[in-house]
Parts: sequence; C-alpha cells; structure tokens
Amino acid sequence: MKHIAIFAAICMLAVSPLMTHAETYWVSVETTFFEPNDLVIHPGDTVVWTDAREDNEDGCSYGCPPVIDHNVAADNQSFSSGMPDDGWTFEQTFDDPGEIFYHCEQHSSAGKDINIFMNGRITVMGDEEGVFQINPGLSDAWYNPDTAGQGFFIIVFAEIGKLFLAWFTYEVERPDESVIALLGEAGHRWLTALGDYSDNQAALDIFVASGGIFNASPPAPDQEMDGEMIVEFSNCNEGTVSYNIASIGQQGVIPIQRITLDKVPLCEALEAQLQQAQ
Repeated sequence: MKHIAIFAAICMLAVSPLMTHAETYWVSVETTFFEPNDLVIHPGDTVVWTDAREDNEDGCSYGCPPVIDHNVAADNQSFSSGMPDDGWTFEQTFDDPGEIFYHCEQHSSAGKDINIFMNGRITVMGDEEGVFQINPGLSDAWYNPDTAGQGFFIIVFAEIGKLFLAWFTYEVERPDESVIALLGEAGHRWLTALGDYSDNQAALDIFVASGGIFNASPPAPDQEMDGEMIVEFSNCNEGTVSYNIASIGQQGVIPIQRITLDKVPLCEALEAQLQQAQ
C-alpha cells in the first residue's frame, strides 16, 4: 500500500503543473451582445458561454421583451452550441494558438465587426516562434472543395512583403437566361486583392476591375476598391479567406487548401528557415 501511495503522489506531481495552467473563462450571452466579447487566453484554457437572459426575464409581468433565441458558432465552423435556443450553457477548450472569431447565427454572421454586431473573438496566445510564417512556397492555386469550380490564385512577393490574390467566382444571383456573354458565361466574376503580410496573416484590399475588352488596350480597365480581406494560413496546405465586400453587403470565411501538393515541400523548407531566423 505504501508503494501505491508513493506512486500516486508522483503521478499527482507530474500532472499538477499542467493542470495549474488551464483556466476557465466565462462569457455571458446577453440580448444583443456577448460579455466579454474579446478574450485573450492560453492553450488548454476553456471558454464557457452561458445564456443570461433567464435572469433578465425574472419578475417581468408587463411589457416584457420577447424571448430571443441565441447560439454561439465559430466563424470557421470549428465549433457550435447547436441550434439557437434559450437557457443553455456551452463550453469549448482551445489547444492551438491563433485567433478564433465567433457569432450568434440568429442575429449575425461570420466576419462582422465584434464591436458592432453579435460577434466575438478569442485570441489563444502561444510562442511567437511557433506562429506559421507566410513565404513564397504558398504561391499556388487554392480552393474550397465544397465550391469546386471556384478558387484563388495566390502569389507571395517576399521582397516587398506583399501578397496578391485573384478570386475566380460567380455573381451572387444567377443572371437571367436572356443575358448572353460573347466569351465564357454571364455569371462569371473575378476579383483581385493586394496587401501586406506579417507572420501567418495578410490584410488585403479587394478590387473590382471593369471597362476592359478581351486582349485589347485601350480601353484601360478601371480598378475600384470594394472591401477588405484577411488571408490566414495555419500551415503549408490549410488557410482561410475572410472577406467583407461592401457593394453587395457580403461577409464570410472560406476554408482553403491547395489543388495539388507539389509545392508543399518548398513551403515547409522556407517556413523552417524563417522560424530559425527569428
């Protein structure tokens, strides 16, 4: 029995340092916002969201606000509390460093400003040396398998610290069948984006080109800025594109991966060099 007690004590000592680092943070789900809506935590910490509206409704007998169902869902779809409801509690443990944005699906959507809409942010701190580094090995064709036939060309210009993106997609609604294009089809749309990058993120301005003619100049096409975009990479084959297109009021987050993996070894070699140089 003495040996068992000693062994148990050793196990407790081995585990306790890990346990002391884990914290729990509480977020109250209010009528139109999360409180707090911006948390900084560490790997292994847990965030608990609690619907607080039942306390607000206690004792109300006349002119009471309507019961409004809420939920919490990650912008990148990594977690969700389920369908909007009332009187619930949901918890999520975060192990990987990075930024996680979330929202109430009933009253907001992915990519919106956390200071204006029912959205929130969790920043999981980690060693700076462990943050993935954008490098020219990411220059490739990328896409979301759920929307095959659309995608992105991404080019990293390391010497000037810029990332360029071309987005090949479609109109938000199908054009009438009477609309005929001489080349391609009338629903095709393409956007470009350019901006600076640091560590694993690039902040880009979105541009829409118009007024040009196939393989001809003049007329020179017009370039009009029409929103913002954040491109974030977690490794050499996974990333997200978060966009906010002002003219159509569309925001969202698109998970992306490479179409082929032939440039992954180059990307990993360049990323390792950048990590060693830090």
